[in-house]
Parts: sequence; C-alpha cells; structure tokens
Amino acid sequence: MQEKTNMVADNLAGLCLTINRGKSKFFKTNASNDTPITVQGKAQEEVDSFTYLGSSLNNHGGTDADVQTSEPASVKHEQPSIS
Repeated sequence: MQEKTNMVADNLAGLCLTINRGKSKFFKTNASNDTPITVQGKAQEEVDSFTYLGSSLNNHGGTDADVQTSEPASVKHEQPSIS
C-alpha cells in the first residue's frame, strides 16, 4: 500500500499537486501488514470504517451491519388511504 501511495504522490508532484494530509485517511481491510502509511514523511490516520455513497464499510471486510440496518432513501412507508 505504501508503494502505491508513493506512486500516486510522485505522479501528482509532476502535475504540481500534492496529497492533502489533513483530508486523507487510510482504510485497510484484511491487511496483514500493520505498518502505518506515510505521506510526506508523516504517518496518516487509519480508520476502522467509512461510508461511501451511503454504504458503510468496516475493516472486517464487510457491509453486513449496514445492509441489515439501512433502508434506501427511496423507500417510503406510507399508510394506504381508505376511501
């Protein structure tokens, strides 16, 4: 993961861009390597879960809790009207 991060940072530098350390956090799933990811020589924050497009992912590799507890925004519970 560190190698990929370095490659991205190097390619961005060629475009006069940098990785924003304040906005960047790392999420590892099923990773056996506990070495922290560094950007610009400083370790970045690692998170246990994150939400992307309304789906929650956790570091155990699943979205089971999210699937069981979430409900699509498009689903509306309306009582049928009796006329």
